[in-house]
Formats: sequence, structure tokens, C-alpha cells
Amino acid sequence: MPTPRSPKPIPAEPTSTLSDEEIYQRLIEAIVDQRLLPGTKLVEDKLGQAFGVSRTRIRQVLIRLAQEQVVTLQPNKGASVAEPTVEEAREVFEARAVVETVLVQRFAARAKARDLKTLADCIEAEEAARQTGDKTMALRMSGQFHLLLAEAAAHQTFARFLHKLVSRTSLILMSYTPVEHLRVAGGQLPQRWVQACRCEEHRGLLTALRSASQGKGGTDEAVRLMTEHLAHIEASLCFNQAETAGVDVVQALAKPAPRRRRAPAR
Repeated sequence: MPTPRSPKPIPAEPTSTLSDEEIYQRLIEAIVDQRLLPGTKLVEDKLGQAFGVSRTRIRQVLIRLAQEQVVTLQPNKGASVAEPTVEEAREVFEARAVVETVLVQRFAARAKARDLKTLADCIEAEEAARQTGDKTMALRMSGQFHLLLAEAAAHQTFARFLHKLVSRTSLILMSYTPVEHLRVAGGQLPQRWVQACRCEEHRGLLTALRSASQGKGGTDEAVRLMTEHLAHIEASLCFNQAETAGVDVVQALAKPAPRRRRAPAR
């Protein structure tokens, strides 16, 4: 009489200490840092392995990202990083101009000395990162300047909206960076270091905000500078060319090792 086979063990559900919010933030960071390019396939199994969680949890995060237009979900095709159209790109910059005009006005009316210092420190961190070639940090600080300003302006609705717009802006920059700004080395993916924001423009804006906070005028100037700043970013893009490339999702989601940065010159 044959010996009955033992039932195969049921594989344990992946376990992770990461919350859904933390997974969401990690994916957003990878997009903002330009480690995940537009069009990159986001396979649930691979993402589950990368984060140590079930496909069900990954699916919920992807649905949230799709609602924010950062990810595209298609029946029978799955999820991929969104590829903004030219019309969508222009709408994002138009929305940012409206939102950030209000945020600049509110910041100028209520900013404290610590808020101005926070913006100044962010600019210094971006400049230091550029000097040392830390592209990821430079990009992050470039966007962070706008988010810190929004936080200090204390307009919760617009601040949340701006977070989504900044994520979409990163996708736009990757999709429509002029070809001459791309560099391919050793068969690696294009190193898309888009100088999304110019440090000198941030410094000019900070000077106007500092003057406004001291009651010396400057609010109108700050609004003008912010509007011009966003227009410069949009004007630097090439809307008749877009390029995407395959990406190893697991590698892109790996936390980059912190790089030592040289202290900014004073």
C-alpha cells in the first residue's frame, strides 16, 4: 500500500513592518528622485517582493497612486508609471502657478524667522548636493523648497494638492527633458539630471519673501518671481520629444545609500 503523500506546506504570507503609507511614500520618492521612469511597468509580484508584502496591499497602494495620476492602471495590462501628455503637462504648470501664487502670498503674510531659515537651509543643501554631484539629493531639495514653503503657508488643502503636482512635475521633467540634457554612459539608463529649479531663482524668491515678512514690501515681487520661475521650468522642456526606458523596479526601489556631502562654503 503506497505511503500517502504529505500535503505541501502553504507558503506564508509575506510579512513586513512597512505600512501602506510607507510603501506609498517609497514609491513617490522613487518617482520624484527619477529612479522610476515614465512607462515603467509596476508588476504587483515584484513590488510585493521588494516591500515584503502581499499583492493585495500593493494593489491598494497602486489604486491610490492612480487616483493621483502618478500611476496608470489598465485592464489586462496592469500598472505602470504615468506618461503625461503635453496637454496634461501644461495643465500641471498652470495649476502650480495658481496654487503657488496663493501659497507665496500666505507665506509672506505669516512667515516666521525659522521658516525663512528652513528655506535658506534647503537652498544650501541643494547647492551642496550639486557641487558634490549628488543628483538625487539635488533633485529632492529642489522640489522640497516648494513643499516647505507650502507647509509654512499653512494652507492644508493647497499644500496637499502641491505634493501631488510636484510628483507629476517630476514625471513631466523626465518625459520632456531636451535630448541634449541626457547622458548615456556604459550602456546604463539615461542619467536624467533635470535642473528643475535654479538655485539662484530660489535665492531671489527667498530675498523677496524675507523683505515681505519684515514689512518692507516684496509680496508682489515674490509672486512675480514664483510665476517666472515656474514659467522658466516649463519653457526649458521639449514637448515634441519624449523618451522612456526599461527599469529594474526592485533595484529602483532600493534605498540609495546616503552620500557624504561637503559642507557648503560660507
